[in-house]
Amino acid sequence: MLTTPRALVLLLPLLTMVACASPRDAAAPAEGGTTPLTPTVTPTPPPTDPSASGETTPPALPSLSATNPPLSSTVPPTMRPPAAKPSPPSDLRQTDLISGTITQGGTGPCYRLVSEDGTEYALHGPDAGELRTGSFVTLRIGPARARISCGPGLARSIIPE
Repeated sequence: MLTTPRALVLLLPLLTMVACASPRDAAAPAEGGTTPLTPTVTPTPPPTDPSASGETTPPALPSLSATNPPLSSTVPPTMRPPAAKPSPPSDLRQTDLISGTITQGGTGPCYRLVSEDGTEYALHGPDAGELRTGSFVTLRIGPARARISCGPGLARSIIPE
């Protein structure tokens, strides 16, 4: 007795030959009442190679006409300018350059500075090094990164360059 997979393996060539038979062969039975199982094959021409014929230009795109309308009759929308100016990213660190005189110096990390416009700053800068009292400096400062009180004035952090 044949198992199902073995039966399929034996019937597969037979099914292939039946599927390849032309309709002409199926309509005209041969002698003995059976149809021949030899397929009729018609040769197909080989594909043309555009480079072999010297053709280098691509086929032209179809033009729009009454017989060839555009893909959509809907007019695309016109983009309007934005209603409001976009806001700057909030995750950027806001830094400023200030120039002024050191009123409390030393090796840090706390310093005090009075800027040229008279604003007093309480600066925190653990990597700023030594800043001498009375010296005129220009520093890059940003928002206070630590909750450390360095005295009176606007609390800011010194940003090392």
